[in-house]
Amino acid sequence: MGFITITVSGLFFTLSSYFGKLVTNSSDMSGIIVSFSRFLVGATLMLVYILATRRSFKSPDFKPVLLRSIFNTTSIICLSASLKYTTITNANMLNMLYPVFIILLTPYYLKEKVDKSKYIYLITIMIGTYILVDPYFGSINKGDVLSFVSSIAAALSVLNLTRSLEHNEGYLVIFYVMLIGTFINIPFVWKDLANFEMASLLNVFLAGLLGFLGQILLTLGYKYVDSATGALISTSRILIAALIGVVFLNEPFNLDIVLGIVFIGGSLVGLSGYFDKDRKAAEHQE
Repeated sequence: MGFITITVSGLFFTLSSYFGKLVTNSSDMSGIIVSFSRFLVGATLMLVYILATRRSFKSPDFKPVLLRSIFNTTSIICLSASLKYTTITNANMLNMLYPVFIILLTPYYLKEKVDKSKYIYLITIMIGTYILVDPYFGSINKGDVLSFVSSIAAALSVLNLTRSLEHNEGYLVIFYVMLIGTFINIPFVWKDLANFEMASLLNVFLAGLLGFLGQILLTLGYKYVDSATGALISTSRILIAALIGVVFLNEPFNLDIVLGIVFIGGSLVGLSGYFDKDRKAAEHQE
């Protein structure tokens, strides 16, 4: 159940990027309209859910929820904006770097120790990122930079999610993240809303809906698998993005992308602890 749910979540995230790319390719609107759609659709659906189930809107500890909302929104805005300038393969792969920054920030943010062996994976990921982005002085792709920034914001978002769930129920965190995110998006998307191109309405809606559903399914999926297995399955999003980009958008699939997938995808699995001896021993005893 967990394998299917997390895999489908990765597919939904990638399809959200795909429809977002269609929006930027076929209109003058920025990718941020997709971010706005995601938060607006999410806030609306969560509001209906809370009212229908008669749950409380009161948060016992709102500060980490607010921080989670700010960083999550920043991440989605940057990722959505990147779609106008880079491929969905690069956007998704660079966004998936967020575990790197979680590990780097955890000792300072959550005061937890990090196994030094994991820094080997970090170095490998950075090599993969360099190969993928292929930077040249004065000509680094703007979309790649935005996707990279989205991964840093995503890491801070996840760290605040951990704190948010200590005193708040999951539905409440999701609702306020969606609601606050909607309002944060407005200043950045105002121009697109004022000059909205109706021909792109369906693509904008589907991108927003699939992005929101992907988040819900990912959260549900982790109820059935451990974090290491979940992280392993989540890396399928990179391959799905590359496949959809090549088949449906005629995006390039060259040696740099293959090496990027191998270095980054493999290292993310390693960072998850999937290959740890202690974990394998525990599974064998079971």
